[in-house]
Amino acid sequence: MISRYTMQERLAGWGPEGQAHLAGSTVVVLGLGGLGGAAAMLLARAGVGRLRLVDPDRVALENLHRQLLYDEPDASQAAPKAQAAARHLDGINSEITLEAMAEEFQAGNGRELLQGADLVLDCLDRPQPRFVLNEFCVELGLPWVHAGVVAAQGQVLVLRPGLTPCLRCWFSNPGEPALTSERDGILGPAAAIMASLQANEALKLLLGRDDALLTGMLVVRLWPPSFREIRFSRGGQEPCPVCGY
Repeated sequence: MISRYTMQERLAGWGPEGQAHLAGSTVVVLGLGGLGGAAAMLLARAGVGRLRLVDPDRVALENLHRQLLYDEPDASQAAPKAQAAARHLDGINSEITLEAMAEEFQAGNGRELLQGADLVLDCLDRPQPRFVLNEFCVELGLPWVHAGVVAAQGQVLVLRPGLTPCLRCWFSNPGEPALTSERDGILGPAAAIMASLQANEALKLLLGRDDALLTGMLVVRLWPPSFREIRFSRGGQEPCPVCGY
């Protein structure tokens, strides 16, 4: 019998058992912009059973060139992104549970927002809350997938506490970014590609396909195009003060 998930269940290592596992999973999506909206849409279509959608912002017209989940009525009404995302995703897959949280992720509410999660998608647009997330995930032993995008480039990184270096290991001395969206903009296709890669790694994690996971940081540039995976190297650095790696 053909179902909405038949084509993905035919993939090697997926099947009805994998689909049932997705249906029982909870994923927290932090940030619902160009990355988070598209990644959440892909996970909803794949049948992830519960999506907790977290973003304090409202939809604006300038979002629409890259934020695929929203439309002009959302922008004209300045709809809260969390609620607008949940509404659109419910129209895509009414079988899943959607939790809309119009909140900013920070130290004071982070533990509550992550409660019960199997996985977190980092679609945030600022460094500081990402390092707060890193500390929570290390403490809770919670896997997460980081993605970032600016101009025509981005990166994806799978982080599994106890098994991989944490975000602080990768960025031990984070300084001012060379590129910023305020100055350098964001290419719509770049956001969509990075979101797809992020959702892809999330599905592997949820299905237990450790053998297929990205092991380094995937850096993608689209203008001109290049794909490069960077392997972690500690060099002469001291052990990480967050995870001890």
